[in-house]
Amino acid sequence: MFHFLNKNLNLQLLLLIPLLGWACWAIFTRMTLGPAEGSMFLFQYLAKVWALNDTPIRVLALLMVLMMTFGVIQYFHKRHFSENRSYMPGVFLLLLLNCGKFLYTFTPALLTVFIIALIMVMYSPNEQTGNMKDRLFAFGMLIAVATFLDISAFGIVLFLVVMIAINNVTSFKDILILFFGLSFPYIWAFAIAFIANGLPTFLQYWHNPALFVPAKTFTSLRVIDYVAAAWFVVVTIILMIRSKRLLDNKLIVIRQAFNNVNLLLISMALFLWLGMVPLNAALLYLLPPVSLYMSMAIVRKRPWVFVDIVIVSLCVLLWL
Repeated sequence: MFHFLNKNLNLQLLLLIPLLGWACWAIFTRMTLGPAEGSMFLFQYLAKVWALNDTPIRVLALLMVLMMTFGVIQYFHKRHFSENRSYMPGVFLLLLLNCGKFLYTFTPALLTVFIIALIMVMYSPNEQTGNMKDRLFAFGMLIAVATFLDISAFGIVLFLVVMIAINNVTSFKDILILFFGLSFPYIWAFAIAFIANGLPTFLQYWHNPALFVPAKTFTSLRVIDYVAAAWFVVVTIILMIRSKRLLDNKLIVIRQAFNNVNLLLISMALFLWLGMVPLNAALLYLLPPVSLYMSMAIVRKRPWVFVDIVIVSLCVLLWL
């Protein structure tokens, strides 16, 4: 099924429309705001905006979903994981978002995944040196802002540091530039709070954040949540192995890009445990790399029904 769909670009575009409509329906009719207590200070400000008028936040959520969809499609295309143009990463991402009901609650995880999508679109290992340094400084600033919203966004720092160390010749300088960009918003926010006599309030936001919520709520999940999370891990490993085998004979740059996807998955899998999002909702952090694995797994010339079965079964379990 997905193998046939992968061959027809018009069908992919046709499928994207109802999936985006489904996402839009979930955002504007079902979405609620995640708990603001114990969250990072910028998310608490978003909670105040939501209390006054939730429409701007819902529009923001829709724009972020569009950016996430565009990000995985562009990354898949720019890294040449398929010989032909494909919108399947966007199809799979939207399918997982909708089936997993990840858009029923506006959480910090949605904001972090949005930043990940921006970096996927903007990062290019072949960028000229000057442009690359500007990009890395901008990435640092983006991630710093993301950490004001979600402590798990520090996983993006780990991902970029390891990726730069592996892929870039001038890795030490590039990592320093990334950290300079990361520190700039913190210095700016601290200075503004100091000048405005709001330093005690600013520091209070960092005093008792809700940390390790996925671990704390692990024992309170439903049985179906345990099954879905376990199957999510199994399916991810299966698709990762299949994708690696399909890319073994590809160019080095393509295999390098695949390894970067693996780094992203591992980094966010480690740091999702740090944040305030329960485990069943925290799987959202892993959706971009998983949607890429799904898209890679169906590009083979001959279809493999087993891949369709595991993908559909995962979507069903996430829905239940």
